[in-house]
Amino acid sequence: ARASPILPRHSRGHEEVCMGGRDRMTRANRRNRSLRFLAAALLGCAVVASGGASAGVLDRIKETGMLRAGTRADAMPFGFRGEDGELVGFSVDLLEAIRAATEKRLGRPVSLDVSEVTAADRIEKIEKGEIDIECGITTPTWEREARVDFSIPFFRDGTRVLAYRDTVKKKPDITQMTIGIAAGTTTAKILEDALPTATIREFPNMTEAMQAMSAGEIDGVANIGVVLLGLSRELEPRRSVVLLPRTDTLGTEPMACLLPQNDSPWRDLVNHALVDLMDGIEEFRGPYVEMYDRWFGRRDLMVYPLDRTTRDYLSELNIWAR
Repeated sequence: ARASPILPRHSRGHEEVCMGGRDRMTRANRRNRSLRFLAAALLGCAVVASGGASAGVLDRIKETGMLRAGTRADAMPFGFRGEDGELVGFSVDLLEAIRAATEKRLGRPVSLDVSEVTAADRIEKIEKGEIDIECGITTPTWEREARVDFSIPFFRDGTRVLAYRDTVKKKPDITQMTIGIAAGTTTAKILEDALPTATIREFPNMTEAMQAMSAGEIDGVANIGVVLLGLSRELEPRRSVVLLPRTDTLGTEPMACLLPQNDSPWRDLVNHALVDLMDGIEEFRGPYVEMYDRWFGRRDLMVYPLDRTTRDYLSELNIWAR
C-alpha cells in the first residue's frame, strides 16, 4: 500500500489553523443569526406593543375595572362642579353611558373615574395615556387629529360673544371689541376669520375670562352659545347680558370625545354607545333626548331646546348599516 504523504510540520499547522478558523467562523455566524432573529422578534413585539393602544384601553379596563375619563369644569352644563364638588353635567352623563357599554362588553364591573381637564391639557392627557377618553366641548380639527382620534359628534352649536348689555350700548360694534377666550380652543380661529379687527385675549379657562369681563378688562367672552348661557348664570344678577350676533352665529362647532390614536376597538365601542344613545332622536325621543332635557331643559339651570337642525344633524351620524 502506498504510504500517505507526510506533510511538513508547518503545513499541518496551517491546515489545523484553517480548520479551527472555519469552525470559529461557523459558530460566530450561528451566534449572529440567533442574535438577529432575537432582535427581529423583540422588534416585532415592540411593534405590537406600540400599536397596543387599540387593544390597550380595553385590556387595561378589563384588568383594572376602571374607566379613566376627563371633562371640563368650566363648561356648564356639559361639565361643572356640583354643590358637593363633584364633576357633573351632560358630558359626565355621556361618560356614564360609555362606562355602562364598556361594562357590558367586558362582562365585568367597570367604575368611572372622572377628572378635570382644561382646554390646554386635554389632548396631552390623552396622548400620555393619563385618561382613556375626554368628553367635554372639544371640536375636531385636522391639527388635533394628527395627535388623537375623535368619536362621532354628540353635540353641535354656534360660536357667539357674551357681553354685558351696558357694554354693548357703549361699544355696539362687535368687530371693535376686546374678546376673551379660553386658551387652546378653536374659538380663536373662528374669531380671526369672522372678526378680523377685534382684539382677542386668551385666558387659562373660561372662569378667568368671565372674571376679566366682570372686572371690565375685556368687553366680552366667546364660546359656543349654550356654554355662554350656562356661564352667565354665575354673573351679577343685576347686570343683564346679551349674546352677539343676536340672530346668527360666528361659526358652527361640532363636539366629539377625544380618544387615543389608532385604537379602533375602543373607538368602535364609544361610537356604538353614542349611536345607541341617539336611537329615536329623529322623533325627539329616546335616551339622548332624555339626557339632553335633563341638562338643557331644566328651568333651575337653563333652557336650550333641541332644535330640528341639530336633531337632523345628529340623527344622520349613524352611517352604519343595521
